[in-house]
Order: sequence, then C-alpha cells, then structure tokens
Amino acid sequence: MNNLLYGAIFAIFLFSIPVALAQEYHDLGVKVDVIADNLTIPWSIDWLPDGTIIFTERNGHIRIIENGKLLEKPILSLGVGGVEGGMLGIAVDPKFEENNFIYLYYTYNEFLSTINKLVRFQFIDGELTEDKILLDGIPGGPFHDGGRIQFGPDDKLYITTGEAGDPKLAQDLNSLGGKILRINSDGTIPNDNPWENSPIYSIGHRNPQGIDWDESGNLVATEHGPSGWRGVAHDEINVIIPGTNYGWPDIIGDETSEGLQNPILHTGDDTWAPSGAEF
Repeated sequence: MNNLLYGAIFAIFLFSIPVALAQEYHDLGVKVDVIADNLTIPWSIDWLPDGTIIFTERNGHIRIIENGKLLEKPILSLGVGGVEGGMLGIAVDPKFEENNFIYLYYTYNEFLSTINKLVRFQFIDGELTEDKILLDGIPGGPFHDGGRIQFGPDDKLYITTGEAGDPKLAQDLNSLGGKILRINSDGTIPNDNPWENSPIYSIGHRNPQGIDWDESGNLVATEHGPSGWRGVAHDEINVIIPGTNYGWPDIIGDETSEGLQNPILHTGDDTWAPSGAEF
C-alpha cells in the first residue's frame, strides 16, 4: 500500500506543476520536453498503437501529434458547454487495431440544461465519425463534471462523474452524478457490476478526475475536495472497491460514519486540485 500511495502522490504532484516550472525541478530527476504549445486547455491524452498522440482541448477540439509534430487543424471540433466542463476525457480502445474505436466524454448544453455524455467514435483515414452514444444524461453543470475515462486491466471502460454542484446526487443510485461508472466497450452493463443493470461502480464522490491501476490491480482515484459550505480543500486519494460509498457530502477528511469509506490520504486544509493520476 505504501508503494501505491507514494506513486499516486508523485504523479499528482508532478502533473500539477506548470511546464515552465517543471523544467526547473531538477531534484525530481525528471526531464520535461515541450512537444506542443499554444494549446487551449489540453485536458486528456491517450496514444494510438503506432505512437500517435491524441488529446482533447476543453473548448471542443480533438488534436493529434503525429511523428512528434502537432497537426495544425483539429481532427474534430464539437460544440461544448459548461465552464469547467467541455471536451474532457478520451480513451483509445484496447482493440483499436481491430475496430478503430475512440471514446469521448464531453459536456453539452440542451435548452436550459447542461449534460455530459460518453460517445464512441471510429477513427479512419484521419477522421473521427460518431458511432454510438454509450451514456447520456450524466448530470452536468458549470463545475464538477468529472470526465476522466480509462480502460482497466479487465478491458472494461471506467468513467468518473461529478455531482455537478448538487451534492445529494452523489448518494442517489438513480443518478449517474458523483459516481465512478463501469461499462463494457459497447455500452452494456458488465454482469459483475455491484448494482444489477446499473453502470454504477462506486458512489459518494464529489468530483473525481483521476483514475489508474497500480501493479497489483488496485483501482486508485483522485478527487477534488470541497470549497464552500462543507469546508475547504480535503482533496482525496481513494482505493476504489466496487459497491463502496466514499461519503460525499456526509463526511470529508477523517470524519467517520457507518458504511462510509475514508480516503487513504487527504490534503487537510491544503489543496492539490488533483485533476489526474498515473502510475
């Protein structure tokens, strides 16, 4: 568990340092190279099997870095909504060489509502074409839209969602807000999910935005702590156990309540604003 914890802390610390500053942190033993600049809020990144980098910009663009060079034009631009929402998560299918599937999570406006959805696209001959909407109606708002998506070692797709500024949604099993979700790559529900016929994998989250797996297969998530009525800071690192309730908004930090899970680490009254995690 210590190795898991230190690895998560290091990754969160490193990726919260702006590039210009990171170049000065020689004592970390990390060399930072700039491979693209003048971007607009780059948010999520993945790699195609041939090493091509594909990433999102929060303003609605999908961009490509090919052979070390940023392509001038986005391969896709969509209208997006939200303030801290927008074009968020991206994930390349583990079987991309067979199916050419790429998955996007983004925020959009519909009438007076802000919503998040997960869509599967196909990437062929340099173009992204919508294939299937996998999840829609995920609560959205100006803030707390979650948005990280990643395939696990089990080839299931994991999705983090925020409670969109409505804390009670995190405890509502009829809402996809404030959760970590788990689905098959075609949008169907895995038979071993903790709640029958539901994509919900864990509940009680405020705004989780980092997920990865350690070498033992433990799913670790980072989560933004509160900044208002419930206190401040208390960002979290959680080990995610299926069917577990991580407490928001009923507990934060070291507070306890029966049936609610505490984080393995929290930041107290300081904040990391942990938007991602990587082992």
